[in-house]
Amino acid sequence: MKKFILTISREFGCNAREIGRGLAAKLGVPFYDKELVDMAAAKAGINRDLFNGADEIRDKSEKNLLNSFSYGSSTSFYSEKAVTAQSDVIKELANKGESCIFFGRCSDYILREYPNVINVFLYASMDARIRHMAEGYELSEKAAEKLIKRIDKQRHNYYKYVTGKNRGDRDLKHIMIDVHEFGTEDVINIIYNTVMLKFGK
Repeated sequence: MKKFILTISREFGCNAREIGRGLAAKLGVPFYDKELVDMAAAKAGINRDLFNGADEIRDKSEKNLLNSFSYGSSTSFYSEKAVTAQSDVIKELANKGESCIFFGRCSDYILREYPNVINVFLYASMDARIRHMAEGYELSEKAAEKLIKRIDKQRHNYYKYVTGKNRGDRDLKHIMIDVHEFGTEDVINIIYNTVMLKFGK
């Protein structure tokens, strides 16, 4: 199989992280997620303690969830030094010999001139995302909707700041999939089959 790079961007609350991890396992490639933030923070000299990014969220209060899902979107990451560090980290990993998947962090834009890249955007209806967050994090539907809107706004603003583009625009996107319409497993299979069709020969 030829070397490939997948980037996955998403609307908040559509189970995209589970899809990314499942896809990485099926393809047998590294999945770069919050490690990108840690590496960029270290490179830019940002104090890791300024934000909470634990994968396992024990305290499911609204405030703690907001902090956890805002991981790497604090004002500290808006500096030119931090943006450059993030770009450098992603390019360094992309330049390695192995195929891989990047999750978020404007990677579709940062790698826009790289060959053998497929950019995926995952989304779902607001109702579906509210249900997913309410059930998964023991939130009321009102609290889930509030969290979704805040995180989506933060991520949109950050993407706009770094790229000058809107996060959900078709520009730079090769595949856009409604996760609620197909379900997690089928979305993994759709992207897997696309990779095999394009790079598996």
